[in-house]
Order: sequence, then structure tokens, then C-alpha cells
Amino acid sequence: MSKPLISLDKINFKAEMERVEREVLDIAEADIEGKMDFAVDTLKIVTPVDTGEARRGWRDLKVFRRGRKLVDGFIKNDVEHITALNNGHSKQAPRYFIEQVLSKIGLITPN
Repeated sequence: MSKPLISLDKINFKAEMERVEREVLDIAEADIEGKMDFAVDTLKIVTPVDTGEARRGWRDLKVFRRGRKLVDGFIKNDVEHITALNNGHSKQAPRYFIEQVLSKIGLITPN
């Protein structure tokens, strides 16, 4: 005999909704963190290399929580010439390679 799809057991709806919210936030956070890690790894691979400084400059600041709310995450590169590289200064990578990587991974959407 198969298990019924709907249970008539009494549940604490509020507690169950809180559990679902926590689980959804955990899944979303793990997904965003995974995408951020993948983006940083990919950006390191595609960043043009002369001295390697720009490639080593990639950092991600993980997704933070305040209470149960997802706040934000950042991927950054503080190397002074990363903007010039992204603008096509090097023949090793296309113009706007950063945006192309982040768009392909799904961290940003094109306008």
C-alpha cells in the first residue's frame, strides 16, 4: 500500500513555515556561495596575465546573514588596472570579460 500524499496530522503551521523559510534561505545561500566561488575561480582563469597581480587580486566576501535574511555578497578585485583589463586593454581577454563571466554564471543579468 502506498503512503498517502497528504497527512491529516495536526501540525504547528507557524513553526513549519519558519522551518521552510530557514531551509529555503540555507539552499539559496549555498547556491549563491557556490556561484560566487565558481565565479572567482573562473575570473582567475580568464583574467589576462602579465605579472599575475590582477589574477591574484580576485576575492569574494561571502553572503552574510542578519538574523534570517540574506544580506549580500561581493566579488572584488582591488588591483588598480583591473578596469583597464576589463575595458579591453589586453588582447588575452575580450572587452567586459568580467560581466560576461558573471552573466554566464547567473550572478548578474544583462540590462
